[in-house]
Amino acid sequence: MKEIIQSIIALSEEQYDLFVNSGISRVVPRNHLIFTANRVNQKILFLNSGILRSYRLVDGKDLTHHFHFPGWFATDYASFLTGATSTLFFQALTEVRYWEFDKNNLETLYGRHAQFEKLGRIIAERAFLLTNRKFSDIQSLDLKQRYVKLLEQSPELFLQVPQKYIASYLGVSEQSLSRIKKSLIS
Repeated sequence: MKEIIQSIIALSEEQYDLFVNSGISRVVPRNHLIFTANRVNQKILFLNSGILRSYRLVDGKDLTHHFHFPGWFATDYASFLTGATSTLFFQALTEVRYWEFDKNNLETLYGRHAQFEKLGRIIAERAFLLTNRKFSDIQSLDLKQRYVKLLEQSPELFLQVPQKYIASYLGVSEQSLSRIKKSLIS
């Protein structure tokens, strides 16, 4: 975490220690629900290891919103930033080790050091860009192109995550995803 944060903003040892000491280190087993929908999300996670999946339930249907990998932050930003009720669940797809930071603690840090406020802004900007890129891909790429792009960007996903979640993320049935995979092999 230190290396990644230092690549974004310059922090003194004292500032980094303040940041780390404002969080809690946690480990959860596979399939554990870290966040649930219908609550305000006041926490942000930094993943050290493992894979998280955020998803929502729409008319009883499980729709994968995003996969979260080690080396970056994860939260429901809409809920975190606005205080609105979250629509997302966050599930550990593997054992996950992470740092958990409370919004109130982060806001205290923002007020004490401008560097932390800059870090918060950059995290939110990256979340926006990631969501924007996914939306753009859905509008401009066909299923095969989206599948290939995901495979190129996150090959580990296909080794560690059930196909049903990948299909849900791509917005298709498992059968359609299987047909795409077969067509690429042929």
